Amino acid sequence: MNEITMLISSAVIFGSLLSGFATFRMTGMRLMPHFILLILSFISSIIYLAIKNDIVGYIAIILQILSVLSICPTICNILKTQFQNSAIYSAHLAMMGMLLILALGNIFI
Repeated sequence: MNEITMLISSAVIFGSLLSGFATFRMTGMRLMPHFILLILSFISSIIYLAIKNDIVGYIAIILQILSVLSICPTICNILKTQFQNSAIYSAHLAMMGMLLILALGNIFI
């Protein structure tokens, strides 16, 4: 695993926590599993950067991928019914797209 890619992943996760807070407040508790996975993936990514253990790194990558996948059912359902608010969710969805690519990059680099 590459530490630079994991550091960028951590920055994207932190940014998505900030950008997704408004989304979380608007949708209520429906995004709670997504935010729990985001927080766990951020913590495990920071732990990996501190101790450089491959097992912790792979756990962080799995949590990153799961956090991206956990937003899909909720956001798709919201966008079907409230498409006029889609601009509000765009920043968080963009961060999730970047996180997926970075997580896959962590596996293959």
